[in-house]
Amino acid sequence: MARTSDHEVGEEVYLAGEKVRPGIYWQIGGDREIRVDKDDTLPASLDGRVACYVRVGATWGQMSEKTPALV
Repeated sequence: MARTSDHEVGEEVYLAGEKVRPGIYWQIGGDREIRVDKDDTLPASLDGRVACYVRVGATWGQMSEKTPALV
């Protein structure tokens, strides 16, 4: 499956069925968040459209769970 690069915000776009590394992926054009715990493939949209995803570095929830470093 082909991969499109250089999404409008400079992020790499992944397609449903593409094997990806662990991380959090958001579906473009929707609010679906997919958590991949090990190398796996991204799921289809199940609505007849091609599902495209971008990888998320860390969500606000994950960042807020971490305690700041003491100086």
